[in-house]
Amino acid sequence: MSESESRRERGQRLFREVTTGEPVEPADAYMQFTMDAVFGDVWSRPGLTRKERRWITLTCVGISGAPGAMKYHIEAALRSGDIAPDEMIEWCVHFAHYAGWPLSSSVYTEVRSAIAGLEASTQT
Repeated sequence: MSESESRRERGQRLFREVTTGEPVEPADAYMQFTMDAVFGDVWSRPGLTRKERRWITLTCVGISGAPGAMKYHIEAALRSGDIAPDEMIEWCVHFAHYAGWPLSSSVYTEVRSAIAGLEASTQT
């Protein structure tokens, strides 16, 4: 992180790295805060690697049961290469024992779907 990099620039850079997508200019206060605080501050902090932050985020999103966020973060973790498919499956096994099988079944379904999509995209 450079001294001259603004919070927004840092947020946009981390957004690219974390989501593997291109950020758009935030249209409202919610999206501004997401870009600046979540990506510009939280994801750029020292002390944890991006992979460690991924595991924390995946676990929190998995526990929340929010299907859109779950799909988004699982796919981004795999697309970025931060987490390998076999690691993701092992996380599902661990997650199931702590969060419960009903909740982990939804997470596992999203993981298998994301892995299949990743494999299909690399075969073309």
